[in-house]
Amino acid sequence: MKKLLVITFLCTLGAVLFSGCQNMKDDIDNLKNPIPTGVVILQDEFNVQNGRSIEIPFRVNPSNFVPTKENVALDVISSQITRAEYGSSIPEYTLVDIQPDKNAQGEELEGQWLAVVEAAEGAYYGEARLALILTYTDARGNQVQMTSSSISLLNSHVKLTENMVALNGPSSCTYWNTTTDMPISTSTQLVPCPISEGSSTLFDLTTVSVESAVLTGAQAGSFTLQSDESGSKWSISANTSMLEFEGDAQYVPITLEVKLRDLIGGNEVTITKTIRFYKTEYKVPQTVEYKLSEWPMDRRHNIDLGEYLAQIGVTADLFTRYSEHESLPVILKPAFEAKDATGENNVSSKYRAVFILKNHVEDDPDPDAISKTLCAPETNYLQQRFYSKPLEGEYQLWLSFQYCTAGSLISENPQPVIQATIKVPVKIVP
Repeated sequence: MKKLLVITFLCTLGAVLFSGCQNMKDDIDNLKNPIPTGVVILQDEFNVQNGRSIEIPFRVNPSNFVPTKENVALDVISSQITRAEYGSSIPEYTLVDIQPDKNAQGEELEGQWLAVVEAAEGAYYGEARLALILTYTDARGNQVQMTSSSISLLNSHVKLTENMVALNGPSSCTYWNTTTDMPISTSTQLVPCPISEGSSTLFDLTTVSVESAVLTGAQAGSFTLQSDESGSKWSISANTSMLEFEGDAQYVPITLEVKLRDLIGGNEVTITKTIRFYKTEYKVPQTVEYKLSEWPMDRRHNIDLGEYLAQIGVTADLFTRYSEHESLPVILKPAFEAKDATGENNVSSKYRAVFILKNHVEDDPDPDAISKTLCAPETNYLQQRFYSKPLEGEYQLWLSFQYCTAGSLISENPQPVIQATIKVPVKIVP
């Protein structure tokens, strides 16, 4: 019995001694492993395009500590989108890999690493303050987390598409000024659009560069394109008064093509703006005929102008507001005059009418509303109030219109958008 007790005691003692030795060995092995003393992010700010990734360089001290994707976490300290808890990211940013950093020759840099962070796709802008958290085992075998001593700002941007940037400005313009015998210029410039349908956030134009801007069209060579100092606004004007108009066409279409490059993602898009440069006059092909035998009791005759105005570029599109601060054209001193059949002499004493520009749409009760006579030209008409019966004969009504933006009124060199005359043949019969 005593012998058995001795053997049991010796076995127990051996097990205790073995366990102690094993623990001591583990402690020694842990002491042999490098223990990190610091993590430093090497760049203060990053820009990334949504749907792409960036590489965040960082260092770990001592240099022989090897971080892995399993022991490094992305810590989003604060964000415009959502707030993450300590040591965690948000859905918009994901740490996908840890890689050794290399120099230009492809050699690994000791103690320097790259945290590969991916930004989620989508139409959103994000700004987040980031840190890195390193998890390691200390000398006592406990799991410990260490936050980088520096943080970095990560800006995420939407990917540039054709729908996010536009060229604004009038789509119609008379090509030549008959008063000054100078070309009429029209301006167009880059404007930001919403980053997604229904969004109030506009695209950030500071993230794109203009790679090229050219005029296209059959008669592009007859026009001059000039850019301002910003490089995002252009003036287009004819360089000759002898434009060729095909057939019965009243205008020459000229298209501005602008190629843009996304400075964040590098992709390129091309946006266009087509401007119709109109003639300075339009002669109505059909003669308007009035019979003295059927003269109205109120002595009034109306001529619908919508179709005629469209021939000099005056449609509702001319009064489209492209941005919140965009000025709408206004009409300046419309002039109406009765001439003889050749269009040479004033015959107001024979035609005997007073002319008033009106609109078939009822007047808006809002006193601050833009006159529908101006912005709804499709329903405009010329009301002729005859103070006495006119004499029989053939006449021409010269209806002169001038439209321009409010800005051109105070410019040293006003450039009207439209300056043209509509010539309407009228015949008075018994």
